[in-house]
Amino acid sequence: MRKNPGLATLRAGGVSAGPGVSFASPDIAEQAASVGFDWVWLDWQHGQWTESALNDALARFLAFETAPVVRVKGHEPGTINRVLDMGAMGVIVPMVQNAAQARYVAQAAYYPPLGMRSVGGMRLGLYADGTPADYQRQANDEIMLVVMVETEEAIGNVTEIMNVPGVDAVLIGPADLMIDVKANGHDESRHEELVLQVVAASQETGVAAGYVCQTREEANRRVGQGFRFIPHGSDRTAVQTAFQETFADIQRW
Repeated sequence: MRKNPGLATLRAGGVSAGPGVSFASPDIAEQAASVGFDWVWLDWQHGQWTESALNDALARFLAFETAPVVRVKGHEPGTINRVLDMGAMGVIVPMVQNAAQARYVAQAAYYPPLGMRSVGGMRLGLYADGTPADYQRQANDEIMLVVMVETEEAIGNVTEIMNVPGVDAVLIGPADLMIDVKANGHDESRHEELVLQVVAASQETGVAAGYVCQTREEANRRVGQGFRFIPHGSDRTAVQTAFQETFADIQRW
């Protein structure tokens, strides 16, 4: 069975990081996979992916050790099952509010006895010596389940969420969390208090805490606090930065 570098890093107590790809471009996903990250997340929730383009992109990862991870659009089991059948080695599930919801998505991500994932998939044999049966026997050990906590309610339940079997990391979506914090009449200090609660729960349970980082400085700070699952960088940022640098060169002529 093909190994998941992101899971291996987390299980060893290390920091696992990778960029996001939101443009519906299998070619960009392929370029990202070639660099050597533990994983690359293909953002189906907020990105421009169609199912056809996503299926193409996931096939490109077969040539590399980097694990493809898909952020799905919601909790719907069929969608989670579908992207795993296409070859995703992990899913990031948004807006998980409590342990019951975490158990619900875990059921879709894993085969019995851990879950209720249905057997299928056209390319899964390529992940395990050419036989789908080998994949089915071993996939539960290599599929990474990341659930996102993005509200005050969710973080209030974070220890119970982390204790759900199969949850490998709990990821803070800082922008959505800030929206919820402000809607509840609180401010940035409350946001940071909640962030640190997730780290404390991670240290208690051993399940990795994650934080979506936009800058190098932010990533360094969160790793220093104890976060070990770090989405950092994106195709949009990379493209914009490259064009801005080119434009700055032109302005000097």
